[in-house]
Amino acid sequence: MRRLRQVHRSLKAMRNQMTACRLSAFLVGCLAPLIAACMSYKPALSLEKSPHTIPASVAVLTLRDASPPDDKEDLAEGTVSQTKSLEGALATMVTQAIIADFSATGVFRSIRAGRASQKDGDHPDLILSGTIHRFYGQATIPSWLMIPGVGWAVNAFASPAQEWQGAVDLELTVTRPDGQVIGSYRGHATYQEIAEHDSRYWSAPLYPAHARLNQAFTEAVQQIRDQILRDRDRLLTAIGE
Repeated sequence: MRRLRQVHRSLKAMRNQMTACRLSAFLVGCLAPLIAACMSYKPALSLEKSPHTIPASVAVLTLRDASPPDDKEDLAEGTVSQTKSLEGALATMVTQAIIADFSATGVFRSIRAGRASQKDGDHPDLILSGTIHRFYGQATIPSWLMIPGVGWAVNAFASPAQEWQGAVDLELTVTRPDGQVIGSYRGHATYQEIAEHDSRYWSAPLYPAHARLNQAFTEAVQQIRDQILRDRDRLLTAIGE
């Protein structure tokens, strides 16, 4: 009889532990999109070293933000790019990220923010400006996880999941200081995928949904950079090099 009571207590403890694990997993899946919206997001690029450097000095004007207003609204309770999640103005941060990365990877001989003042004697060879057509990322709970019983089962026996979707569409224009357009270059990237949370999810240096949007940002700028590098001779001819 004592043996039966011990077995019964062990089974009850196991059931309680499994219930707690399922609840924890389910809550992780539900709360993750809310955390995505609460954590501040900063656009960042991770391009590799440029295969060659264009010998020109460049001044970069702040990009124009023409992205739809909905891209900055928390319509899905997990919008990475919503206004309140950004560390600053989207156009400013995207511009700063491009300047920092083009400088670090050696795309041009020199690159800096702003049009050169006529008083400082430092006139750039080229002016880089552009437009943000789309820039958004969302982390939401997959609709099928909201079906009664399905979410519990999936989160109990597999890693909690999120649905990630986003798009980046940028256009950069290179002109001479006198305003003559030399070339326009456009890059875009989209994604829509189901992402599981592994044991490293909460200890990652960058929230995964943010990292995924930055990956799309990198892919879009990589396309633009490749186009600019292919236009190297055209750019140098325009400035008399």
